[in-house]
Amino acid sequence: MDIRIVGAQQRIDNLEAKAKSEPVRSDSELQSQLARFLCVLSSGLIEQAVIHTLSAYSEKRSHPNVSRYVSARVSKLRNAKFEDVLIILSHFSPSWRDHFEANTPSEVKDAIDSIVNNRNQIAHGAQTGISLATFVEYYKQVKLFIADLDAFISAQ
Repeated sequence: MDIRIVGAQQRIDNLEAKAKSEPVRSDSELQSQLARFLCVLSSGLIEQAVIHTLSAYSEKRSHPNVSRYVSARVSKLRNAKFEDVLIILSHFSPSWRDHFEANTPSEVKDAIDSIVNNRNQIAHGAQTGISLATFVEYYKQVKLFIADLDAFISAQ
C-alpha cells in the first residue's frame, strides 16, 4: 500500500483514539466536532487511495507519457461515492468494475457513500448527525475497501 495512504490512515487512527480518550469523551460537543473532522479526512482518504492506487498501477505498466495522462485524469476525482469509484475502475477494465460491484459488501458501499455525503454536508455548512460511534463503524468499512482495492489492483 502507498506510504501516503498508510500515513493518512495512521493520522485518522490517532485522531480517532484521541476522540475516544477520557478528556474528550466527557465533552460531547468536542467529540461531535472531531467526528465531523474525521469524516472529512476519511472522505479525502477514499479519494487519495483510489488516485494513488490507480496511478501506481499505471506507472508500473505504461509508458511515462501515458502514465502522466492517467495520473492527471484520476487525480481529478472528488467526492468519490462508491459509484464514482466504479466508473473510474471501469475505465481501466470493465471486469474491475464488475469485481467490485459484485464483491463489495453493501455495508462497505453504504459506508463510503455516507462518509462522502456527510463530508459534503459539513463542507457546505449543514448540520450532520454523525456521531463518533457511527464514524468509527463507517471508517472500519472504508479501511476494508482500501485494503481490498490495493490488493486487487496490485495483483493485476
